[in-house]
Amino acid sequence: MLILRYLLFILCSAPFYLLADSSSAYDSDLGIEITPSLAINYKHDDNIANVSSNKTASNLIEIMPALRIEGQKYHNQLTLNYAAKKNLYSESESSNFTDHKLQAGISRAMNKRHTLALLYQFDQGHDAPNTGVSEGDVRIAESAIFYTQAIDLNYRYGSQSATVTLAPRVSFNNKRYDEGNSNYTTAANFNEYDYGLAIYYRFAASVNLLVDMSNITTNYQDTGNAKDSTQGSDNYLVYSGINWDITGKTQGVIKLGYEKINFADNSRTAQADPSWDVGIRWSPKTYSILNISASQKIRNAVTGTDSIETNNQSINWQHSWRYNLSSSLAYNHLDEVYQQSSRHDNSHQLTMALNYQFRRWLTFGVSYGYQNKSSSDSRLAYDKSIYGLTSNFVF
Repeated sequence: MLILRYLLFILCSAPFYLLADSSSAYDSDLGIEITPSLAINYKHDDNIANVSSNKTASNLIEIMPALRIEGQKYHNQLTLNYAAKKNLYSESESSNFTDHKLQAGISRAMNKRHTLALLYQFDQGHDAPNTGVSEGDVRIAESAIFYTQAIDLNYRYGSQSATVTLAPRVSFNNKRYDEGNSNYTTAANFNEYDYGLAIYYRFAASVNLLVDMSNITTNYQDTGNAKDSTQGSDNYLVYSGINWDITGKTQGVIKLGYEKINFADNSRTAQADPSWDVGIRWSPKTYSILNISASQKIRNAVTGTDSIETNNQSINWQHSWRYNLSSSLAYNHLDEVYQQSSRHDNSHQLTMALNYQFRRWLTFGVSYGYQNKSSSDSRLAYDKSIYGLTSNFVF
């Protein structure tokens, strides 16, 4: 049965690869490049239910087809990306899942001062067992399926050499859980509206000072409970900082500021905290790239408390040892403090991979991942390791 599902998924993905030959297709008249790819991985997960005891281990097959289309005509740029991920577990059929992601974007430079960009994204994703809406309930073995949509509209006024550049933006996104989930609830369904404005002051050739302001309004859809129906919130953020782009060496942004969240229900406690958002990319050599990020934000909580203060740090290093041998190493730490609650979670994630490019279109590799979560709620703590053999075909 596992092999049959594997073959059916490959066959369903086949039309994407008929669009291109053994190399990326390119139409010079239209300026369109089409790149299909397919990753097939064999892995072992020693804790598929994400629990602290009575763990179940399983081998799994991971199938990830993808299609990327990029086009450019005059001052218009177009991108279309599709990716899917299907996991088939040998020891637990109920743990199987299929995720889809579709992203379409268009950017138009109307003249040297005006640029407009529109991006749409649709996701069919899932919450793994003992995470998201099913956290704390070890009786639930299957994933909880959800759907998200996001629309982003960005405008930029100012030429590349302008002293001051304005960048207003507006976005909408929503999330809906599938009614077929065994633990279906409308409590986590929401609509979110984000309005923002960034102002850049050109301090030097590759350096800008900035001010960034935004207002995020979140409305939850559950009307079955008076408290949940007024769970909506308004989140205000104000940042100042600096961004830079020194070609070939380093790019980054550092934003420091203040964040406040107010709730539609006056009985819920407003929260205000310092906030920051840091992202740095450093490439000391062309074959070695280091990415560092750190942030502190306030996030809405669906149940149990009013909001969550999240502190996140990550580092990623990618290095090419030879023309056909490369590695990646990544670490992420997430600290979550639940306001008006005694709950406090700490999560660590480490991933490593070594890849060998056997042919221009074929790469083999090995991977290892480790996850650890500790929590003041003992039901939510777990650790797991995932070992893998990977392959990737680029057509």
